Amino acid sequence: MKHTMNTLFTDISRRAFLHRSAGILAASAGFTELARAEPENTYGVETPELRHRAEVEAVLGKAPKPAADASLRPLTILFAGGAKDHPPKSHSHDVVPKRWKVLLGGAGPGDEAMTNMYRPHVEADRALITAGSPRVKALSTLEWPTEEQFAAADVIMLYQHPKCLSEATHQQQIEAFLNRGGGLVLSHYVLWNASPALADLLGLAKGKDSKYKHKVVTLKLPEPRHPIMHGLPDTFTLADECFWNLQGDRSKITALATSDETVGDKVNAEPVIWAYERGKGRVVASTLGHFDWTFDDPFFRTILLRGLAWAAGESPYRFDSLIARGIPLKG
Repeated sequence: MKHTMNTLFTDISRRAFLHRSAGILAASAGFTELARAEPENTYGVETPELRHRAEVEAVLGKAPKPAADASLRPLTILFAGGAKDHPPKSHSHDVVPKRWKVLLGGAGPGDEAMTNMYRPHVEADRALITAGSPRVKALSTLEWPTEEQFAAADVIMLYQHPKCLSEATHQQQIEAFLNRGGGLVLSHYVLWNASPALADLLGLAKGKDSKYKHKVVTLKLPEPRHPIMHGLPDTFTLADECFWNLQGDRSKITALATSDETVGDKVNAEPVIWAYERGKGRVVASTLGHFDWTFDDPFFRTILLRGLAWAAGESPYRFDSLIARGIPLKG
């Protein structure tokens, strides 16, 4: 009888545990479905229209022709992202590194055959979408780069949460990477870190009075023109989020694009994309890159792709053939 009662209580306890577990799993599934159903938040910014084919071809047509494939230096490019921290279609730190790995290095085992972030692929380019660029080895990670990755990479693109740059050891790794001639490209949120040391390392960074806004940003290209911006219109717009009133020594950077923004009681031409040389290394930084659709904009692709090549010490036009690959255009 004692054995029977113990068995009965054990069975009841087991059923209660399973019942509670099922409830927890159901709740978890509910939260998962809620997360999946979370709507996009465009912060009042309308989805931008497609660029016209003629204006994109005009930009590409002004660039010097790239060198023959056989003469190209082998490059290793690392795309570093992380966990997503915003609603769908923005701050896709978990997807951009994977898609741009395929764009630059081609699709490997386990890679999704996709490069666009927001727009559907152009079917006519389907065979090229996962072809990559000649003599490029592309890697991606959703963690902070390892010492081995820093050692192997010629250029690194950081599209991460700003907390990654709060650690002194991470800043030291970047400084060592730049001092030995590495290239660094940064986009958007990773720059939102209020640190004088970081501003010195990257040219500019968030300050205590820095501002931000989601809007249609009117970009102006100051003279003298940097080769990264060669052929782009003097003025064009991107529907995104920009930062301004950043801290750092502006005399040491080259402003690639500015936006007229109010600082105090004045309207200033504020650098929102810049180039910077540190030690033997090169930095290209863009405060833009909030929305997924921005990464499918051919003008933004022009800046980032040329930024990657320039930061690596290569001709800025090495990846120009990738700028319009797979992107739908008007006309």
